[in-house]
Amino acid sequence: MKDYYHLERLSDITDNYDVLLIDLWGVIHNGISVFKNALMVLEKLKKQNKSVFFITNAPRRSEVIEQQLKQFGIMSHLYNKVISSGELTWLHMKTNYKKKNCLMIGPPRDNHLIEGLDLNVVKEDSFVDIILNTGPWGDQDRLENYTDLLENLVSMKPKMICSNPDKLVVRGEKFMICAGLLAEFYEKIGGDVKYFGKPFQEIYEYCFKFIDQKNPRVLVIGDSLENDIKGANNLKFESVLITDGIHREVNNNNNVDKQKLDALIKAKNIYPNFFMKELN
Repeated sequence: MKDYYHLERLSDITDNYDVLLIDLWGVIHNGISVFKNALMVLEKLKKQNKSVFFITNAPRRSEVIEQQLKQFGIMSHLYNKVISSGELTWLHMKTNYKKKNCLMIGPPRDNHLIEGLDLNVVKEDSFVDIILNTGPWGDQDRLENYTDLLENLVSMKPKMICSNPDKLVVRGEKFMICAGLLAEFYEKIGGDVKYFGKPFQEIYEYCFKFIDQKNPRVLVIGDSLENDIKGANNLKFESVLITDGIHREVNNNNNVDKQKLDALIKAKNIYPNFFMKELN
């Protein structure tokens, strides 16, 4: 078991890093409101002249997320750039797919991901070349609502473009399934899936196009072992796990149950360098 340490405050270690790659959902906000200390932390990082990149598996283009952040009171001067899996998805589809029949699985709020693309958007009873998967159509849906559809689609052998590798997210206080869960099932039944987002290397390569420093000291902050921390492990970046997000089962009232966290980390074989219940 690798050693990892509890943090009281992020400021205890920020002198050791130049660039912070911070997740949004589960670290900065819960989809409805900003967490209580998030703005304070971002303001401190700004005063320290740290480079802050929000790197997110949101299936939305970066400019859409920037507008949402503004509504939350997180203004653009507090960060360098939003790097989203949705942005990478859109850029990939614009370059690689033209005049293809595309079935979109996802809620209406994600429809902007097909705007400006040369695609024929079709319904589920049509021939399908590619599937754009941004998540369930309904916030209350479960995987079982999609198994028949995906089993019918796989016979046509369309490639699925998954714009959010997350399997679950906490919106407010409720868990919701995400695109990654549908993609996982599609792969299990023989489907071909292309993922955009964490923990896959492409999103980090895209992010580093906007970083001027050579060999910067990087810290990753996120609430998902399988996405945020695994991505950091893959690239040998140091990381902080926030436990009050997707892995909140390791919390015991206002504290982190270290025994539960140890068991979770060991089971997944994914290791942060630090952990804290919430960004502070």
